Amino acid sequence: MEKTSLPITDEPPTLEATAVVEKLEDGETGDASIEEQPFRLTIKAPNGAEVPVIATSQETVQDIKQVVSETAETVEYSCFYLEYQGQRLDDSTELSELDLEPESQLELFEDEYTEREARLHVTRLRDLLLGTVTASADVAGLDAGAPIFDTIKNPDGLEADTVAIARSDADDTPSSATKGDKAKKSDKAKKGKRSDKKSSEKEQPAEADDEAEKMRAAAANHAFKDFVFDEVPAFSVLSTERAMQRLRLPQCVRQLAVSGWNPVPRYRQLQGDLLYLHVTTLENQSYQLTCSRLGFYVNSSSLSRFNPSAYGETHAGQAGVRSADFYAAHSLVTLLKRLSPKFAQAFDELQAEMARREPVEILPFVSSEQAATPWLVRGAENRGPTSYDAGRVQDVYLRLGAQAGDSMRDWNEELQSIREMPRGNLSERVLRDRQLHKWHSEFAEAAIRGAQAVVEGEMLALNPSDAAEQHMYLRDNIFYSKGFDGRETFAELGGDAAAHVATGKDVTGVRLLNQLDVEGLNTLGSVVVDYRGVRVVAQSVVPGIFRNQETTQIVYGSIDSGATVGSDPEFHKLMEPVAKALHFGEHTVQDASGASHTLYSSVDVKGLTGTDGRKYLLDLYRMTPVDVEFLESECAGDKPYPHKLVLLRPELVDIFWENSVRKAVQEYAAEKVKKSDESKAEESKSEESKPEESKPEEPKSDEAPKDAMADFEFTLDFSPDAFTTTAGSNEDPLAAAVRSASQFLQNISVPGLARDLASYTTSPLSGDALVTAMHQRGINMRYLGRIADLLPADVKSVTNVRRLVIFEMVARATKHIIRGLFRSVPTYLHAETFALVASALVGARYCATPAEHLSAAARAYPELAELTVQSLGAEIQQQVAQRFRFNLDLDVLAELVRDNERILLREVCMKVGAQLALQQYHFVRPDERAVYAEATAALGVSGSKLTKPARRAVRERVDAEMARATTVTVSDVMNFVAVAKVSVQSASFADEAFEAGRMSLEQGQKELGLELLLESLALHEQTFGFLHPESARCYAVVSLAHYDAGEAALAAEFMTKAVVISERTVGLDNPLTIHNYLNLSLYEHARGNTLLALRLMRHAMDLWRVVNSPDHPDLATAHNNIGVMLQALHLYDDALRFFDACVAARERLLGPEHVLVANAQHTLAKAMAITGDFAGAVQAERLAHKFFSTRFGDDDARSKETAEWLAELTFNAVRTAKLTKSAQEKIRDIASSASLAHVDTEGKEPSAAAVKGSLPIDDLLKFITGSSNGSPKPKPGRRARGPKGSRR
Repeated sequence: MEKTSLPITDEPPTLEATAVVEKLEDGETGDASIEEQPFRLTIKAPNGAEVPVIATSQETVQDIKQVVSETAETVEYSCFYLEYQGQRLDDSTELSELDLEPESQLELFEDEYTEREARLHVTRLRDLLLGTVTASADVAGLDAGAPIFDTIKNPDGLEADTVAIARSDADDTPSSATKGDKAKKSDKAKKGKRSDKKSSEKEQPAEADDEAEKMRAAAANHAFKDFVFDEVPAFSVLSTERAMQRLRLPQCVRQLAVSGWNPVPRYRQLQGDLLYLHVTTLENQSYQLTCSRLGFYVNSSSLSRFNPSAYGETHAGQAGVRSADFYAAHSLVTLLKRLSPKFAQAFDELQAEMARREPVEILPFVSSEQAATPWLVRGAENRGPTSYDAGRVQDVYLRLGAQAGDSMRDWNEELQSIREMPRGNLSERVLRDRQLHKWHSEFAEAAIRGAQAVVEGEMLALNPSDAAEQHMYLRDNIFYSKGFDGRETFAELGGDAAAHVATGKDVTGVRLLNQLDVEGLNTLGSVVVDYRGVRVVAQSVVPGIFRNQETTQIVYGSIDSGATVGSDPEFHKLMEPVAKALHFGEHTVQDASGASHTLYSSVDVKGLTGTDGRKYLLDLYRMTPVDVEFLESECAGDKPYPHKLVLLRPELVDIFWENSVRKAVQEYAAEKVKKSDESKAEESKSEESKPEESKPEEPKSDEAPKDAMADFEFTLDFSPDAFTTTAGSNEDPLAAAVRSASQFLQNISVPGLARDLASYTTSPLSGDALVTAMHQRGINMRYLGRIADLLPADVKSVTNVRRLVIFEMVARATKHIIRGLFRSVPTYLHAETFALVASALVGARYCATPAEHLSAAARAYPELAELTVQSLGAEIQQQVAQRFRFNLDLDVLAELVRDNERILLREVCMKVGAQLALQQYHFVRPDERAVYAEATAALGVSGSKLTKPARRAVRERVDAEMARATTVTVSDVMNFVAVAKVSVQSASFADEAFEAGRMSLEQGQKELGLELLLESLALHEQTFGFLHPESARCYAVVSLAHYDAGEAALAAEFMTKAVVISERTVGLDNPLTIHNYLNLSLYEHARGNTLLALRLMRHAMDLWRVVNSPDHPDLATAHNNIGVMLQALHLYDDALRFFDACVAARERLLGPEHVLVANAQHTLAKAMAITGDFAGAVQAERLAHKFFSTRFGDDDARSKETAEWLAELTFNAVRTAKLTKSAQEKIRDIASSASLAHVDTEGKEPSAAAVKGSLPIDDLLKFITGSSNGSPKPKPGRRARGPKGSRR
């Protein structure tokens, strides 16, 4: 994908940007402002280290302590306090509240341990020694959050190239500068220029020639040397094996675990003992350690005898025993360094290794729920622990203590207390947002763990005598229920299907209210978890809900589908700002007795008052109106939609409302103009009828001009109950607005998206990108079939996107089929069930009867034993027809799936939550030679002479692969991970600053825009931490701003962080990650690191072709950019392949008569000219000129430029063909003095005067025509002064 450019103008900053700046600078933000001077603190530690810290006034003392404990020089400290001028500082105090100088020194003092502090100290050291980069496998899955960027940047473990191949004749020919060089030159660069100038006067030494030769050799082995077009790369492009090996830290200790002598006896607790540890060093020495109030020391216990006395005291005077102080230290790290020299050495190596890496590459996740879950994971490495560790099972005890099972968190009270925190200024809002995010992350992780326990039968139900679908569970003050209609609440709407949808809509409703953040109105923490075919709803508990089950608790809305309705006036008033934001109007509903009630929200939304006095809203699944057009046309008849809970998306409601406002303003303005014209006409007529002398002079008015929109009125509200069983009337304006919005969706939004997809204005790369594009336009997934129908099947240019749409429907249908099968078989057969369905779906050409290879246990279930390729296809066809109203032709599907099986397999795995072992899956029977090549590549061995063990390993792998019965086997299924929907909390002020910064950049206010973006980045990091998709988004936009400002080095630095964060939070092969890789390659090329840029581009291209296919239209732009980079390395023949591929791809997708094709042909002609193929250049240039002159006329700048090139190349083609080889080389040297092509950052049709022609045509043609001396004389009718319009 191309870089997204920001148009720059000279207009003043927008109102929103100005408002945010004012908020940052005025009293609303307290002492905080963009221009605030930070504190430069120095922390003096007892070990003599002095840690410099730069902090803002909003940060707390605890934040400073966190920095100190993560610094290499003071990493051993975790239990300490800080003093300033002899006064102990409270951890929660903000720096703004302290009387600090801009440059102050704080002192670090060791504090006394508590049992909790001791446990956390040990846990922190264990985490540091293990170097845990990935998130918890229980929550996020195997290899979750593992980055691979370092293996791409430094494939050999060395520093990446910093300079592209140098030009041997840099002093004789001018070179093109990067944007950063043009915008900003450092003193170092100037000195380099002067030294280059001096060295050019002398003969280059032999060492320089050797270095240049090495650089040429490195450039010749660039990343695209072996690139094969239309070939799908191996799945190893997603392998984290090398990355995890690099991230593996040196072993410092053999074992660090809680001793078996715990818990501490009561009499020893009175003497200060807190915890006992058992340590085995690398020297195979075992020690029993005691953690006391004052620190850690070696005790005299053994594995068979308990003796808590200090070892240094009881063994004093014995041979080999040192002083008592040697065996005691405040920090466990310090003590282990004394006891084990190998620990000290390995720990120093560990610290150095951690310092070398990109910080965001090794940061641990705040919550495992935030980590990206890969669908392909390491196989053998995840089958069991790699080392014996007794402390692994003790992790829960170390983190939570012995009473962890009894210390339940009151999740609801925590959430509501955080929401009630003050938010009057910036620091308060940031602190509140940070606490909300932390709470939501921790709640989501706990909810996922609980939901997995529910599905796996590890949690007892509160009502075990009821049916399984009605079971409810309670653990750790989190209430769990299953997404079934056990109580027949949705019987009229579709039963279980409607209940399943309602749970997801409820999370959406909670998210909407969280964003509105109405004071006094509370929601519950809500998470929906899909795990192994079961949907589980997890919610925090409303205070008192288990004490009183009477319906009188509900004071707003209805608990019995409208039979009784509450309309509490106080609640109604609280709902007013919600209704205004969501465009709800007051509407009347009637209960069973005929009484009328006025509500804002749907009658199904329930408002109640908890025993804590707070007002809560529950069951928020009807926070948007009904899609009435779809309801009336598709939810009845012989083949109805599965349920009737078909609602509009919130985005659609907002888009329709804004569109209606815009339309009303236009009509109002037109009417005002019309009235004004009529009034002027009447006045003119009356003036003409009066005598000249009787016309009075117009009095001058000092009044301010009247606002033209002063009397403009607009009202558009919706009724969430319209066209439901509880609706009072479907003829009022509120109901009419609902129908209009539904018609807008079907007649405007859906066809508009189909047009954009067909024209590749919107070009999603994967299914999740397609879903995002649809949701942004307010389009529900049930319209996938309609979109597919609007994309013509016989047009080649839309084949890619139409296949993507159909695959999304098939993947979703397969998910529903697998969900049903999972519920029909026991959990121990789930892996075999998934392998069977996957093999039948994408491996029919490999094995037509996968059910024949089932185990005896699986064959006992008819659902599995009778599943065939044909029956699965028929079931998918039926599901697609029912859920997406699309007639799926199985023959067409088979043709689409052929050679694209990996795409469909990936989509199904991600939707079901399956993780497969990373290997090369075959969808047809492979040739043994191909399998042999894959085996040698996977094992890292090559060459004709292999060692015996290597040959044996390769042979075993080849035999196993050839004996494989189906494409996916049960041993390939490594794990099932929960797929969660979370009611996330946004950072309101950070988002405001981000949008204001972007708008400022678009308005041309570069400095202000960049300042706001950096402020937004800081706020996002304070709120979400570094490892969050929002932080990656901020880094990417800040990077783009620096690139547009000509600061390529800074742009690359920021984009590197965006790449790593996106790898860890959204996925290795997510479209956002691929997009960031592509942009980073452009930035590295701009700063001169072209070899690195090509490696990054190659990785992005490989990911692209795994996720999508080689026929994606945007790959043409990537081919053009690769050609430009190769030209910069003087690899003209290699570059020509990619320019040629760019033309071929655009002709295939867009047809020969398209402006992008003509631009590509023009670029190809220039590339051919530089290689000496003037005949091919003439042919390509003739096609480009024909298109431009026919489409835009001969006066267009592009037509003139192509005419110039065509005339000169045609005139000199014969002469140039007769030149000697050395002369052709000279042409190359002259022509390469400036770029013949530029990086394409748009991939869209350029304007005629968008780019100036900067090609060295004068120098090139000067040599061709033989006028090598003196200034060339422009010929009449030929190019004189660089006409505009050439395509970069």
